[in-house]
Amino acid sequence: MDEPTRIGLTAEAGAQLEDLLDELNPNKGIEGIKLIKFDLYRLAVALGLKKSEVAPPLAGNSTSSLRVSELDPDGVLYLAAEQSEVLPADAPVYGFIERLAEAGVREFYAFYQTTGQLPFDQYFDE
Repeated sequence: MDEPTRIGLTAEAGAQLEDLLDELNPNKGIEGIKLIKFDLYRLAVALGLKKSEVAPPLAGNSTSSLRVSELDPDGVLYLAAEQSEVLPADAPVYGFIERLAEAGVREFYAFYQTTGQLPFDQYFDE
């Protein structure tokens, strides 16, 4: 199966991620934002895998703004998603990762809008 070389978020989720970055990292320069963006994207994927739920298909086209080689240089996300029990059999692994990130960013954004925080307690209080 062909794996995409670039993945991203839909325009709406991308805007939500940018809003979160502005709130969480207001004084950082471009390089700082880039690192935080990758970290939030990776965190959304990891927490999606932890929940063991199948992320829904994207509600539109993604912007494909992130190079897979930069986002996942060691293939850790790929390996984790590939070994998960929720990876659809016919889906490219990085396409599935993109879906997990989309769902996670949307969840982060909704939670942040109501509480002013990311939902860490939901994931790490076990």
